[in-house]
Amino acid sequence: MIYHAQCACGAVKIEAEGEPVIQCYCHCNRCRSFTGAPVNAVALWPRAAVRVVEGADAVRPSRTAQGSEGGRTFCGQCGGALGCDLLAIGMVDIFAGLVPALEFAPTMHLNYENAVLRIADGLPKLRDMPERSGGSGEVLPE
Repeated sequence: MIYHAQCACGAVKIEAEGEPVIQCYCHCNRCRSFTGAPVNAVALWPRAAVRVVEGADAVRPSRTAQGSEGGRTFCGQCGGALGCDLLAIGMVDIFAGLVPALEFAPTMHLNYENAVLRIADGLPKLRDMPERSGGSGEVLPE
């Protein structure tokens, strides 16, 4: 399966091959600031499975880009947020709302310690990140 995503104006087109490894909600301050939303829905694929197939010259790093750790990107034409290259874990997250064919099926909430919108959905609420990603792995009560 190849999933197709694009920015708001369609100048940047992205393909992601195979199923996402992780689908989750992120409540971190950076995601909230970048998207302007109280919570962000993301799907993560291995970096090798994601490619910009059109409009690579329009992809811009955000000012909050994390240098060697990766960073958030947006379309330089419409300003639409695209996602984040997570170099430390070899993944690329694409905002789930940009992938129309994806049946978003989140399995957890990340960075719930920063939540401004509490969601009672029965999913695990990690204080920060999973241990395998350098976080504590601590689960907070719903």
